[in-house]
Amino acid sequence: MSARLLLSALALASLTACGGINRHCQGEFEYQQAATLPAPEAIEGLRVPESPSALRIPPSPEQPVPFARESADPSKPGKMRTECLDVPPPLPPEPPENETPKS
Repeated sequence: MSARLLLSALALASLTACGGINRHCQGEFEYQQAATLPAPEAIEGLRVPESPSALRIPPSPEQPVPFARESADPSKPGKMRTECLDVPPPLPPEPPENETPKS
């Protein structure tokens, strides 16, 4: 009996952990305050090879890019919802089987 109770409690805890309203893309985080280090300076007598396949770090954007945006919630008129940029947008509903999609 206690094993069932423990298993039920663990299942309930895991379900509630995923269902929270708090989004991970809202707010400021410590890593967002990280400063970019300057490029290494040339050292006399040392030649760093250039590779055509080397990955280049692009410059920082002039305006900060938000990790989330507020948009109107179609299921709740007059309400807003937070959309994180790392979460794909919801798919449109599928048409009923007896209808053909419009092209």
